[in-house]
Amino acid sequence: MAVPGKLCPELSIVRGDTTILTFTITDGTNPINLTGYTFAMQLRTTPDAVGSVAFTCAVTDAAGGIMTATLSSTNSATLTADISYYYDVQMTDPSSNKTTIVSGITQPIIADVTRP
Repeated sequence: MAVPGKLCPELSIVRGDTTILTFTITDGTNPINLTGYTFAMQLRTTPDAVGSVAFTCAVTDAAGGIMTATLSSTNSATLTADISYYYDVQMTDPSSNKTTIVSGITQPIIADVTRP
């Protein structure tokens, strides 16, 4: 889903749902070995907003260049329906160099109807 420097299509999130995104990080052709890499992904109402909602990111197949970002149902429940959020995914390599590999704006958050 992600090649460094690419914009991601608009992300669709339903408030209160778990959202799982899988990214394959490549050099344009081949997967990058992600051993020693870390990732962060956040949503903000504006790029400079103080508060953020975080995804949990994990390398799920280092040799295959695969990373998974999960927005928990608890975290997505804090989002405001009918507004869009800015997001990006930041990759940190083993030498602590940071690269934003995906960025964009979500579609307006979809309100949840079914709740406990």
